[in-house]
Amino acid sequence: MTRALLVCPEPLGHRQPAGIGIRFLEMANVLLADGHEVTLLSRDAGSVSGCRAGEITPESLHRHTSEAEVVVVQGHAANDLFGHGFGQGFGQGFGQGFGQGFAHGSPIPTVVDLYDPFIIENLHYYPAHGAGVFTHDHATLMQSLLRGDLFLCASEAQRLFYLGALLAAGRVNPIAFGNDPHFDALIRIAPFGVPPPGSAGVSPALPGVLFGGIYDWYDPILAIEAVAIARASLPDVTLTFTTHPNPSLTPQGKLAEAIEHTKRKGYDFVRFEPWVAYEQRAAFYGRFGAALLTFPQSIETDLSMRTRVYDYLWGQLPIVTSSAPGTDELLIRYGAGEVVHSASPEDFANALVRVLGNERMREGARRFVDEHQWPHTLHPLVDFVRQPYADPRKEAFAASMQVPERSRSFLERIKRRIGGSS
Repeated sequence: MTRALLVCPEPLGHRQPAGIGIRFLEMANVLLADGHEVTLLSRDAGSVSGCRAGEITPESLHRHTSEAEVVVVQGHAANDLFGHGFGQGFGQGFGQGFGQGFAHGSPIPTVVDLYDPFIIENLHYYPAHGAGVFTHDHATLMQSLLRGDLFLCASEAQRLFYLGALLAAGRVNPIAFGNDPHFDALIRIAPFGVPPPGSAGVSPALPGVLFGGIYDWYDPILAIEAVAIARASLPDVTLTFTTHPNPSLTPQGKLAEAIEHTKRKGYDFVRFEPWVAYEQRAAFYGRFGAALLTFPQSIETDLSMRTRVYDYLWGQLPIVTSSAPGTDELLIRYGAGEVVHSASPEDFANALVRVLGNERMREGARRFVDEHQWPHTLHPLVDFVRQPYADPRKEAFAASMQVPERSRSFLERIKRRIGGSS
């Protein structure tokens, strides 16, 4: 048995976790099932059955790191754990409160979960919020790359991206390469997972379409117009968005645009509903016949493994989505939806008409669930927690990484000696 500490950057007490919160809840469940003692710290001390729970404070981090044998951290909570100078970041209000960071009490083996590429997602915020967001995110990421012993990511594309970042941080270096040529001990793929199938199944006859929460890298207007067009063939089809349970943690610009657009067009088929509690989402998904995701193409699209794709498939919802390489492969492999390679609302509308009521796609979603259970997707974490270790090569190059002075050519040295340009 290992004493494991999980430090979650999201509040959990409201029982309405978003992607990161869900991942930490399931990490806790998997580690508990493997026989470990788990303490889960979050922004609001939300409790999880079987775990000790507490709020992220300087005192709790000092106390629990002195008792634990391994710690798992994600995102901006790393600033609290490692000590950084930026404080809680988004947890104190977006772009506000970059106060004193907290330094943890004991340097114990550390897993940094990188499944959510927040530094890429937040590039969208520069026009509205300036350079402070990127500066904060960049410092957070680099500090995490320097301090972690094992890194988890969600896909091969993410692994390559983070290997490049680890190279820049000095963690990918000749000594590490000599001991581990593929760097498998440094960074492992641990995708999002799903729990066992829910008890409430979706009815293929239902005309409801679920989008879910709106982040600023989505395109809700495209989704609204696609459903408006689909109603020519399916007059009863509706579109539902859900409001974010932690609005202080992420800007709500696109949500405001969607609400304004709906009012201006007079669309009565568009609904905005509260985020549903995690334990109640199976029944909620049972109200819909399909899910819809629309977003523009960017590096964020290339790197993201969208949480809701996994969860909607768990809810047996076939999916119509804009193209994103990681999740495209899943939908194609399991035949559980359609990928639209355009920004045309007509193309999305036609795909929705084909997907709603498609029993073959629902069967594909069920096969996906069978093969993506959390104990399987999180096995790299379980392996590490069973035998945690500190990377002995962590500081071999990281502490002295500097850009070397460019060596001068023989001709340049001669010019300098005789007073020429250098």
